[in-house]
Amino acid sequence: SPLPSPPPSLLPSLLPSPLPSPPPLSSPPSPLPSSPPPSSPPLPPPPSPPPPSASPSPPPPLPPAPPTPPPPSPPPPELHVATMPERSYVASCAQGDEMFDGDDSTSCYTDASHTDAVLIGFESTAQASAVEVVMSGYTGTVWLRARSHASGGGVDYSSYLSCIGGEYWGNAPGSGFDVSVDVTSAKAAAVFGLGALQDVDCIGIAMSPYHGSPVGVYDPRPYIYGVELLR
Repeated sequence: SPLPSPPPSLLPSLLPSPLPSPPPLSSPPSPLPSSPPPSSPPLPPPPSPPPPSASPSPPPPLPPAPPTPPPPSPPPPELHVATMPERSYVASCAQGDEMFDGDDSTSCYTDASHTDAVLIGFESTAQASAVEVVMSGYTGTVWLRARSHASGGGVDYSSYLSCIGGEYWGNAPGSGFDVSVDVTSAKAAAVFGLGALQDVDCIGIAMSPYHGSPVGVYDPRPYIYGVELLR
């Protein structure tokens, strides 16, 4: 048979005491506010791409090369005194024989009053490639003409003009001359090159106070100490 139930007054004493309630849990700590990560400096913008390169300017042109100097001229052939024929006519230089005596201390002289031309004609034909004149007393251009003529160098003014080809000394630069040389008043030898060896029957030596660049100057007058034919 079933056991008799204990009296209700004894039930509470018989039951185990309830366990005490655990203390309430403390609320979890509030989470710390999150700090934003330290800010990094902004990165520089990427470099701009280089502009499209323009075509490079061409280099400046080089200066033209200096002209090549011509080769030096060969030395002129050595000249020697040619045989001087006797004179058939000499004019316009007082004491004209002094030009041909081989003495440079003596001279003939012109009047220095107008265009001077020393006129010389030979008795026979000479051969020469140059004429040397030793002179002083004139600064400027001297114009020389040498000619040959079938009738020779002349015996007077008219026949001399036939040989030399007229009074070229009136305007020697415009009337034609064979060679010119610039001289100073100091005593010196001027050599008039005629080029190739040629026949010579007469020569004219012209000086002028009206022509030349600058015009000639008599200082005080032209003196001719010697005239030689060279070849």
